[in-house]
Amino acid sequence: MLANFTKASLIVPETQAVARLLLEHPDSERWRQAIEVENILQAKTINTAKSYANIARMRLESMDEELWEIVANAERPTATQAILACALKFSPLLAEFMRTALADEYRRMSPSLEERIWRSFFADMTLVHANLAEVSEGTQAKLRQNAYRILTEAGYLAKNKAKSLQHVRVLPEIRNYLAKHGHNDILSAMDCAH
Repeated sequence: MLANFTKASLIVPETQAVARLLLEHPDSERWRQAIEVENILQAKTINTAKSYANIARMRLESMDEELWEIVANAERPTATQAILACALKFSPLLAEFMRTALADEYRRMSPSLEERIWRSFFADMTLVHANLAEVSEGTQAKLRQNAYRILTEAGYLAKNKAKSLQHVRVLPEIRNYLAKHGHNDILSAMDCAH
């Protein structure tokens, strides 16, 4: 359920580089060469490159090559929404947060997304998913921090201290892809900002 978004936010440029690489259908040696030797992610260390590359790959592989093409080749706003769709597919907890708690804040016309909203959502989720009750305070804080960072990168939250809510329209290319492939749960999460 956690499906790990503690380690990275959307990492858009890195994910685009990984999508281009995956479209080549690399074997393990080509993958290693691109990530560790050529440093296509332009990471400061090999460990960071490997970590980001693996997260990006796992997220991308939750969808199909048609979406990888969008990630690899689309303009930044479209690519960002495609990457968000992958992140939500890979991290159901984040999708559930957007579909429920975040959507409620938009309905209430709340000016911003307070930290207590995540804490309250997480507490509710521990009642449904017992394994979440074992998550440490530190990990919970990291999940919240990255959830809010992802929402900021995707345009749902303003880049200000207050984390003001902003309206986001799901772009036609992404809406069509998600509808065509039956990812209505992902689309409803991304549509929370109406």
